Amino acid sequence: MQKYAMLKIAAVQISIIFHSCFIGITEASEKSGAFVVSERRCIMNERQKKFAEYYVQSGNGAESARKAGYSQSYAAHRTDELLRNVEIQQYIKELSEKLQDSRILTAKERQAILSDMIRDASHVEPSDRIRAIDTLNKMTGEYTLKVSAEIQPSEKFADILAQIGGEGLAE
Repeated sequence: MQKYAMLKIAAVQISIIFHSCFIGITEASEKSGAFVVSERRCIMNERQKKFAEYYVQSGNGAESARKAGYSQSYAAHRTDELLRNVEIQQYIKELSEKLQDSRILTAKERQAILSDMIRDASHVEPSDRIRAIDTLNKMTGEYTLKVSAEIQPSEKFADILAQIGGEGLAE
């Protein structure tokens, strides 16, 4: 039992480096000798990060690998290995999402662009300016019809309701 406790303590403190991944071990079984892996965190090296960044910009694996510092031969024949790397895939996904978010205009930015088009009479055709005004009015709710209605009961309405409910109907 004491041997198991020492093994367990040692296993908790050990991190194994395997293919640039740190694996945290939390528990060891006395009977089977198996370890329970609690954490697997892989760290990309600088070349892999640069490859991912160039790949997001160009979409070309071989070109991105060459720019990141890989050899011509590696870039020509083995970039698919880089693209299958889970950590690189996740980093590419993160970068792509950030890029997409930064490209989306906010409502204020769209309104500012339309306002600039409306004011620029020398470079924008009158028909385009009119469309910009129309679009801006739709965005700001200028065309929304605001209706206020008030319902007041009348004697005729009460009679109709009474008939529908069954009162006053002749059979």
